[in-house]
Amino acid sequence: MGKILIVDDEEDRILTPLVRQLGRVFGGENVEGVTSVTAALQYAEQESIDVVITDLMMPERDGYDFCRTFRSNPLNLGYIIILSGRDGGIAAGLRAGADVYFRKPYDIDDLVAQIEKGIEVTRNRLFSMQDLLTGLFLRRIFDAVFTLEAAKLHRMPQPLSAIMFDIDHFKKINDTFGHAVGDIVLHDAAQLLKKSSRKSDLFVRYGGEEFLLLLPGASEDKALEIAQRLHQAMVEYTFPQAGQVTASFGVATTTRHPENLVTRADQALYAAKNAGRNRVVTADPERDPPT
Repeated sequence: MGKILIVDDEEDRILTPLVRQLGRVFGGENVEGVTSVTAALQYAEQESIDVVITDLMMPERDGYDFCRTFRSNPLNLGYIIILSGRDGGIAAGLRAGADVYFRKPYDIDDLVAQIEKGIEVTRNRLFSMQDLLTGLFLRRIFDAVFTLEAAKLHRMPQPLSAIMFDIDHFKKINDTFGHAVGDIVLHDAAQLLKKSSRKSDLFVRYGGEEFLLLLPGASEDKALEIAQRLHQAMVEYTFPQAGQVTASFGVATTTRHPENLVTRADQALYAAKNAGRNRVVTADPERDPPT
């Protein structure tokens, strides 16, 4: 399971006892507590969170602020429970992105039941965003995340890279071994390459036998290093029913024009295919559009 994250600034009176209580039910390794919204959002960047339990009133940033910021990232699917002892505010909490508003003082059994429901809801949300064959995110999720990353780049220039790749001679695999084996190759390749990519990167099935990896903050050198690692993983792996299968990779990086990033990665992939497949090719340097 993913993590249960508790956000409350009253560390001794509420946070620590609640972490201990829930740890006994869900496993201590699955329950984490932080004392601020900022720390919670930083944690969410590193971990997949199933359920967030957040206090409403906290110094600097409140539970509403957490909900809005957390929900702004389409990959943050966690079920949000707001805990509050104040009257009112339910509508504001739900509109900010919370799933349920839980009144203090609460019964621990009621809270546990709500968390169990939240874990199920989060799992269903994730399932709706995944490609059934490979388990990777769908292309529409890439579009949503890419829009956010492009907006960040325009506000604060930093590298944004993409690796586009596909299985070489995939039609031949289907024709030789059958579509069932072809599906297994796609699934196994996706899982193999996912293990070789960074946790912070977005890995999607772009269509057919084509995949796309979005790498926020990765320089051209870093993206090339990752692509070469993915390529090497394919070279060293023997697929149980199809034997040796290779893939071609196209790498592109932008610091100014994210709207052209995927096209440039696709062009680099096309160049890799034309050069004989089973290789990594980097896109031409980024150019400013004509004025």
